[in-house]
Amino acid sequence: MAATVKYDASAIYGKFVTLLDLCIQTIVNNINKLVTDLENLPPNLKDKCLYLMSKRGLVTDANINKVLYDHLKTLDLSECDVTDKTLQSLCRCPQLRKIDLNAAKQSRITITTEGVRSLAQSCCYLQTVYLRRCLNITDEAIISLSQNCPRLQYLNVGGCQELTDLSLKALGENSSFLQSVNFAQTKVTDTGVVSLVSGCCAESLNEIHMDGCKELTDEAVEAVLQFCPKISILLFHGCPKITEQSRLALEELTIGRAKPMKQVTWTIY
Repeated sequence: MAATVKYDASAIYGKFVTLLDLCIQTIVNNINKLVTDLENLPPNLKDKCLYLMSKRGLVTDANINKVLYDHLKTLDLSECDVTDKTLQSLCRCPQLRKIDLNAAKQSRITITTEGVRSLAQSCCYLQTVYLRRCLNITDEAIISLSQNCPRLQYLNVGGCQELTDLSLKALGENSSFLQSVNFAQTKVTDTGVVSLVSGCCAESLNEIHMDGCKELTDEAVEAVLQFCPKISILLFHGCPKITEQSRLALEELTIGRAKPMKQVTWTIY
């Protein structure tokens, strides 16, 4: 195959560049012309191509099948314009551990509950799932993740505005290894938070983002402090129903803890 070598010198300034590096950059820089050749590459080279393609937002529904392979562990699609079709393609990657679908700039509407269900059913070893501002995600998607991916540890569904207490209830019932969860700016209430933090993940949770949840009250904050002994990051700013009572509860907790909280944010109204 013939191609013109083009690469960004600023990206590799100060770094020893191998012939392999230049070849990978050539492929990625000419991805539209060389996409059919990706399929024949060994997994280690597919990894390198996929890394550059992800960073440049070049992964699409049309080309992702060319770079997927059985033992893929990590996939960053936060900069890429993909749809449920891409998630359905991941049935080829049963060993996947981490997927990042956070909307990097604008909210994402092309990833829906159907796609997340397919992902959860195909990739049961998932530990990290980022879905921030994927607006068409509903409770059914999170329920499927909690039921099919028992090793889930890190979940970001902040800004997924349709999520309710049902999602937190499912996580509390099924996700015993959950360490960090972001459900900021969703429709959850105190009932959902209590279900989460009093469930099977109570001992493992150390980070909770619930900022911008308009229905939460002091009961939610106090439940987190009561049931989660390892909590070290707790964000609940922008919750208008939370009062000074939560700040006092935090102060009492700090006095009795061997290690101080790493990060706490709240808003005084």
